[in-house]
Amino acid sequence: IVAIKVMTPAMAVTSPARKRFLREARATAAIRHENVVNIYAVEEAPLPFLVMEYIDGKTLQQVLDENGPLELPTICRLGKMIAHGLEAAHQQGLIHRDIKPANILIESGTGQVKLTDFGLARAADDASRSQSGIIAGTPLYMSPEQVQGIRLDQRSDLLSL
Repeated sequence: IVAIKVMTPAMAVTSPARKRFLREARATAAIRHENVVNIYAVEEAPLPFLVMEYIDGKTLQQVLDENGPLELPTICRLGKMIAHGLEAAHQQGLIHRDIKPANILIESGTGQVKLTDFGLARAADDASRSQSGIIAGTPLYMSPEQVQGIRLDQRSDLLSL
């Protein structure tokens, strides 16, 4: 079973948005780690789309909403897996830029963590404002550097974690 993420037609007609989607999807596809959702294919036609690993589970946000705060041993176990997934992305030169509970999947049965939604990911050498000049991310989880729109590095993801 796979999941397919398709770019909306309205976004696909915009060349910069289309190029960014494809660039970021291909960069993310290079990450191979047990704590990162695998991307199996990135295609351009008729609309840009990616084929990715389907995870049967819930987001960390859903778990928090349903159960409230987590116990310390659970926080440590999940945090370690998230950190390992981030390390794999950082080794590929990518900064996620949107680490938050909604982008962390927890697989049913195994409790395995999978980072997902690298849609805002950028190469470390190009990680400040988006191409449109808009600061991208989720405000509650952004580093001060991200809020200010200045150059980011891997430490920004760690602060979000």
